Amino acid sequence: MTATIRPYGVLKTYIGGAYDITIEAGVTVRQAMVDMGMLPEVVALVLVNDEQQSKDYVIQDGDYVKLIAVIGGG
Repeated sequence: MTATIRPYGVLKTYIGGAYDITIEAGVTVRQAMVDMGMLPEVVALVLVNDEQQSKDYVIQDGDYVKLIAVIGGG
């Protein structure tokens, strides 16, 4: 059982600049981020199969997860 995570923008640095990464299903989005070395606080938006979800969503087999970074400015 696997799922795909696609980080956008600066979040790609957490997966070595790759386009996306395949992970094992059955973990929360938050845990998947931690496993990639990503601080959950840097993610502003989680989309699973193009629907907004919380970081506590449990990733299912075949899910396509998009992670959008917090955008800073000032």
